[in-house]
Parts: sequence; structure tokens; C-alpha cells
Amino acid sequence: MVKQALVRALGEFGGEVDEQGNAIEFAKTVAERKTFLSRKRLVYRASIRVDEEKREVHLSESLTESGLGLASESGVGFKTETYRTGRGPREGGIAEQSKLFGKVYAYTFDHGAIRAKIEALVREHGHIVRYHAAGL
Repeated sequence: MVKQALVRALGEFGGEVDEQGNAIEFAKTVAERKTFLSRKRLVYRASIRVDEEKREVHLSESLTESGLGLASESGVGFKTETYRTGRGPREGGIAEQSKLFGKVYAYTFDHGAIRAKIEALVREHGHIVRYHAAGL
């Protein structure tokens, strides 16, 4: 089945894979910045829902930044911001998207490799991929 193949493939990328029913959640920390009294983390997430009846796989990607600790602009606290893809797959590098948060991260992460692997497995099993901007 396509779901088991996706779970195995996502596990190879080193993130956390959680499956419940016909849904798969994948999360991978792509960058983390620690300073004296604060920590900020940038996480790539992919939400996948398999519809065997329609032979479709629904995919939603997001890039989330969260921080905890002292921040010069807001004092003590916790902050989370999210960027989601539009109707189609996200284009460009994740480094470009992280600029939307006004942060500078030094890392290499190829989200396109994850998406390409998902698309290839879905096609191999005779399904199609549908992209969604928000949660499934």
C-alpha cells in the first residue's frame, strides 16, 4: 500500500513520522538557534492524507518557526509563526522562505527532495497528489 511506502520513505529523511488512520504527519527540525536565554527553531512539516478509494494523496507543507525565552522585541515569552504553501508545491529554497520570518539561519535542507520522493511513490502506486494550503 502507498501509505506504508510513504511512512518508510519519510523515515529515511530523519524526521519524526506519526501515522493515524489514513493520515501521516512528518516533522523535521531544519534549523535551531540558541542564545544566552532563548531558543528559536525552524521546523518543516508535511501532512499527508491517503484516500485509497479515489486513489489520491493529499499533501500540505508548512514551515514553522517557534521561539522560547527572552526576546529583545517582546520580553519573556513564546512565539510561533507559520508559512504554508499555496495551491501548488512550494518553490525556491526554504532559506528564502525563512526570510519571511525576518530571521537568518545557516543550514542546508532540501524540501524538494522530500516532495519528489512523495510524488514518485504516489505515482508508482497509481495515485495522484493533490496539494492543499491549509490543514487537511
